[in-house]
Amino acid sequence: MNRSSLRLLAGAVLAGVAATTLVAPAAHAAPEDAAFCSDGTQPMVPKAETEAFDDSTVVRGLTVVKGTTPVEFTGTFVGAVDNALGAADGGTDMLLFSLKGAGIDRASTPADATPAGIWAGMSGSPVYLPDGRLIGAVAYGLTPDNIAIAGITPAYAMKRLGTDRLKAPASLKIKRTALRGASARTSSSVAGHSARQLKAVRVVAGGNAANALANRTLARVPADSASARSVRAGGFGAVAAPSGLDLPLVPGGNIAVGYTTGDLFAGAVGTVTAICGSTVWAFGHPMDFAGPTSLSMHNASAALVAPDATGVYGSYKQVGKVGRQIGTITTDGFSGVKGQVGLIRGFPVVTHVRNAAGTTLGSYRGSVVDPAVAPFGAAYGPAYAVQDVLDNLGIGTAKLSWRIGYRLANGRTGSLSNSQVYANSGELADEISTDIGNDVAAIASTDLADASITSVSSTLTLLSDAAITYRFSGAQRWTGKKWVKLRGSSVKAGRTVKVRPVYRQYVNGRPRGTSTGPVKSFKIGRNAVGRAQIAFAARASEDGDEDECIKLDDGEVVCPDFGTEGTGPGTFASLLERLDALVRVDRADVSAQWKWKLRKSKGVSQRRAGVVAPGKISGSYAATFRVRR
Repeated sequence: MNRSSLRLLAGAVLAGVAATTLVAPAAHAAPEDAAFCSDGTQPMVPKAETEAFDDSTVVRGLTVVKGTTPVEFTGTFVGAVDNALGAADGGTDMLLFSLKGAGIDRASTPADATPAGIWAGMSGSPVYLPDGRLIGAVAYGLTPDNIAIAGITPAYAMKRLGTDRLKAPASLKIKRTALRGASARTSSSVAGHSARQLKAVRVVAGGNAANALANRTLARVPADSASARSVRAGGFGAVAAPSGLDLPLVPGGNIAVGYTTGDLFAGAVGTVTAICGSTVWAFGHPMDFAGPTSLSMHNASAALVAPDATGVYGSYKQVGKVGRQIGTITTDGFSGVKGQVGLIRGFPVVTHVRNAAGTTLGSYRGSVVDPAVAPFGAAYGPAYAVQDVLDNLGIGTAKLSWRIGYRLANGRTGSLSNSQVYANSGELADEISTDIGNDVAAIASTDLADASITSVSSTLTLLSDAAITYRFSGAQRWTGKKWVKLRGSSVKAGRTVKVRPVYRQYVNGRPRGTSTGPVKSFKIGRNAVGRAQIAFAARASEDGDEDECIKLDDGEVVCPDFGTEGTGPGTFASLLERLDALVRVDRADVSAQWKWKLRKSKGVSQRRAGVVAPGKISGSYAATFRVRR
C-alpha cells in the first residue's frame, strides 16, 4: 500500500482497546459505495481509495469564519491513524490533513496576528478531493496548540450513522514510536500531541448577563441520560435568543443543535457535512453519543473565529446568533449527528411576565426538544425573565404560578398547577427556578407511570425590585373603639374577639417598620375561664442553609438536583398529591385556645383559621389574655 501512514500499535498506545486480527475480505465482497447520497448527488471517496492517499493528495474544504457563508480552505494529506475511530466493518481510520486558510494557519482578521489552528466549531466541515468527492468531516485537532493538522472522520463512516455503533476513545496520544511512513517533518510536528475531538461550541440564550444563571440551572438537571449528564457539565457560552435567521442549511455552513429552543435555547454549534434531500449530517463526532435522540436543528451565524494565543484553551468560533428551529436531530453517533429538516419535535414552554399592577411586560417562549432537559426548560424561562426584567443580580419579590401538562402511556392527559411567592436579596432567579423545576423533574422522571410532559406555562408577577419579607411580631384586638395590644388584655366569656397580626417588615434584610394583617374573629365559649391564647405561625418552614451552586476548578458547575426530596410516594396519584401540597410562603395559621369549666367538667377548646400575609412570612407569635365571666 503506497501511503504515508501513522499507525497506532493497539496494545501499546490505545489503553483499554483490544487488539484486533484483520481478516482478508471475502472474495465476493460487496462493492463500496461511490456516493454519499442514495440518489448519487454527492459523490464520496470509498474506504479503499482513502487507504491509497499519499503526500501528493490535496484537498479543499468548506467552513464558516464569519456570518453564514462558507469559505474555502485547502490541505494536504499527511497520514492516517489506523482504526482510530473504531474497528467495526473492517476498521475506520482517522485521516490527517495539514490545512490552510479560514484562519487556520493565519489570522482571520488583520488586527490579530495569531493563527487559530483547528478551532472549536469547525466540527463537521466537509473535506473534498478536487473532483468534488466527499472525503469526510473535520472532527479532531491537535488542540490546544493551534497546530494546523486536523483529524478527519471519513464519509463512509458518517454514512453509516444510525445503522451501527462505533466505539472508540475520544483522545488519542500520538507517539513518535508509533509513526510509520510519516516524513521527518510530520513526525516532528505531530509526535507527542493528542488528537482530541473538537468541541462543538456550546451556547445558551440570554446573553452575558444570564450566562452564569443558565449554567447553574443546567447543572441541576437530573443526570439520568447522556444529554442530561452533558448539560450538567456547564461551560455554555452566551448567545442571543434565536432570531429570524431563515436561511437553509448548506454543506460547510453553520448548524446549531439544541436541547431547547427559542428564548430558552441551549445547545452547540458546529458545521454541516452533507445534505441528502431533507437529511442532514454534521459534526463528524458525537454531541453526547446518545444514539437515538431528539435535538433541535437551526442555522446559525458566526461573529468571528477567536484565536487562543495561550495554547491552553483552544481557539473557537464565536457564535453571533441562532436561527429558528427548522428540523430535528434524531441520531447522535460516534461519527456525527444526523437529522431531518422539516421534522419538528418538542413541547412548548412559556413564561408571561407582569408587574404588580397586572400589566403584561413581556413573554419568554421556547420548546423543550430533548425530554431529558425538561426541568431546565421549565425553570430557565422564569429565572431568565427575573434577571432580564429586574436588571439586577437577583434582588426582588415575585409570585410565580405554573401549570404542567402531561400525558400517560394510556393516552390519559392531565395537569398540575402550583404557585409560590419568593423574596430574595441576591438569588431570586435561582430560588424561583427551584419549585417549578422540581415539579417537572418529579413528573418526567417518575417510575410510577410512563408520563411525558406536553406543556409548561407560567406567569411571573414581579411585585418589587427589593426583597420584601415579613415576620410576626405582635397581635392586636378590637375593643369596639380602637385596636389595642392583645397580650395582657381581658375578654368576656361568650363574646367574639376580633384580632389581627402585627408584622415587622424587612427590605433586603433590613427592618423597615411594621404593618398589620387581616382581621380574624373567634367566639369565646360561654364556659371559658382563666387564661387564653391566640397564636400566629407561618406554614412554611425556614429554608435553612441550603447547598448553593459551586464552580469547580475545571469549570464544572455543581448544584443541588431538581427533585431529590427523600422517600417518594407509592403511586402516580399520590405523587401528584404531594406536588400539589406545596406550601405557600405567604400563608400562615392562626389559632385561638382557651380553657373551659362546666360544673365538675373542664377541658380546652381550640379554633383555627388561615391568614394570607402580604408577602413571604416567617416566624410565629403567641399572645395570652384573660377570659372573665
